[in-house]
Amino acid sequence: MSTFLLRRFLQTIPVLIGVALISFALSEASGNPVRGMLGQSVTPDVRAKVEAFYGYDKPRHVRFGRYIGGLLHGDMGVSITKHGTPVSSMIANGMRVTLKLALGSMIVAVVCGLLSGLLSAWRPNSVIDYASSVAAAIGISFPAFFLAMLMLLVFSVKLRWFPLAGYEEGQIKYLVLPCLTLGLITMASIARLSRNCLLETLSQDYIRTGQAKGLSEWKVLLGHALPNALVPVVTIIGNDFATLLCGAVLTETVFGLPGIGSVLNQAIFSRDLPVVMGCCMFLAVVFVMMNLLVDVTYAFLDPRIQQGADA
Repeated sequence: MSTFLLRRFLQTIPVLIGVALISFALSEASGNPVRGMLGQSVTPDVRAKVEAFYGYDKPRHVRFGRYIGGLLHGDMGVSITKHGTPVSSMIANGMRVTLKLALGSMIVAVVCGLLSGLLSAWRPNSVIDYASSVAAAIGISFPAFFLAMLMLLVFSVKLRWFPLAGYEEGQIKYLVLPCLTLGLITMASIARLSRNCLLETLSQDYIRTGQAKGLSEWKVLLGHALPNALVPVVTIIGNDFATLLCGAVLTETVFGLPGIGSVLNQAIFSRDLPVVMGCCMFLAVVFVMMNLLVDVTYAFLDPRIQQGADA
């Protein structure tokens, strides 16, 4: 297992270096953000002092070296439009909200999606199966922002069960509707994939052997078919969770949540390049770590994957 983890970890280093290089190159191609912030009416002396404060008076290779050095020490620079606020603190504040939103959404998606897939595989071509397939098709094609607005219309405007928008720390009522919105949409892909994987697994010889030995239908389904069908399902769960951790910009905007998606959205429109670069690196690390976690989960679910990697 240690060799397997080491190989997977070493493979992530070139990816992160490439993301850092690409984000820096794109930020350089977009121009000097300090000049855009100050405008044309500022004197050259003031502009030179501000550029020196943010490090834009140095050559590109020097700034890239400082950027990489800062990343290695956890320093992502400071915001230009937020008057020197550390980028890392802005990401951390947004991530506290996004992490709660992602966890709540994935709980709804995984529980409902696996349950729907199990019921569909248990009784294929039944009313339950057809209803699950129709719901999955609607969920995959349904825009998140439109479902969010429907949720607000029904549960906030009409029934007044939940607040219309905003966020207060420690108040779970502000996260219920966003979690349901993202969870129901994410559930659709999990339900459809788990159904297909379970039906394929149930057609294997060892499943028929277990049934011939007199094992109950649910024991065969849960004890033998489900663990072997989870390997491809884990992939989509990991990717969906990483996507949610990177911020659901439209959903956070509709519900007024100050998550990481909102931080990145505001930074892009205000051309706050240090924040944009910091968010890009952070999101790259999230995706890389989630893929590494998925690989480790693979090795536990199917030891043959670990043995093949170590061979």
